[in-house]
Amino acid sequence: MVMKYVVHCYLEMKKDKKVYDFSERGKLQKEDFLRNGLVDDYLAQRKNKEYYKNNISDNPNVEIYFQKEENQPYSIDNVLADDFIDISIKENRLSDILSGETSDEIKFAIECKRIKKASDYDEYIKDIQKFSDRPFTTYRLPFEGQIAFIEEAKLAHKIVSAGINKKLQSHTTITTTNYLSSTGIHEQFDSSYLSKHKRGYKPKKVFSIFHLLFDYSSIIGTLSEL
Repeated sequence: MVMKYVVHCYLEMKKDKKVYDFSERGKLQKEDFLRNGLVDDYLAQRKNKEYYKNNISDNPNVEIYFQKEENQPYSIDNVLADDFIDISIKENRLSDILSGETSDEIKFAIECKRIKKASDYDEYIKDIQKFSDRPFTTYRLPFEGQIAFIEEAKLAHKIVSAGINKKLQSHTTITTTNYLSSTGIHEQFDSSYLSKHKRGYKPKKVFSIFHLLFDYSSIIGTLSEL
C-alpha cells in the first residue's frame, strides 16, 4: 500500500507537469534535490496523505509520515556506524501489526538513485548491497524499497531492469534468490518490480525489495546540466 502511494504521487507529479531544474538546486546533490521534491511536494502533502487514507489504505484512521536522511545504526564486527536512509516511512498501522515482534518503532526504508547511463546500475546495486550486508541494531522489515530516477528517455524501464539483473547475476557478494521481475503495484503504472535476496549475516534471512523505476526524462528541466 505504501509503494502504491509512492506511485500515486509520482503520477500526480506527471499530471502536474512538474519540472525540477538542477540549476535551482543550490548546494544540494542532484539525487537529494529530486528526492526532496518527491517527499516535500508530494509524499508529505496533506491532500495526498488524505488520498492514501481514503483510497489506498485498508484503514481510514491510518497516519503516514516521511523523513529524509534519517540515520539508523548498524554494527559490523562490533563497530557501530550510521546508515542514512534516503526516505524513511512510518505508518502507525504497520507499527501496531508488528508490536508483538519488536518494541522498536517500525520504519520502511526507501533508497533513491539517479540513472542516466548504463554505468549508473553499479550505483543502484550498491543500495542492494547495503540492504544485504548491514546488520541493523534496530528492527528491520523483511522488505525494502528502491526508487530509480531515470533521466534518459532512451532507457526504458525494461532496459534498466534487465541491466540491473545482468549486474546481479555476476555479483559475487549479493545472494539473489529472485531477480527483478515485474509486479503489479498500481493499475496505471507498469514499471514496478520485485526482487529477493539473502541477508549477508546470520541467520541469512531472505528479504524482498520493491523497485519503482520512474521515468524522470520529462521531469528534469532543460537547464539541468548547468
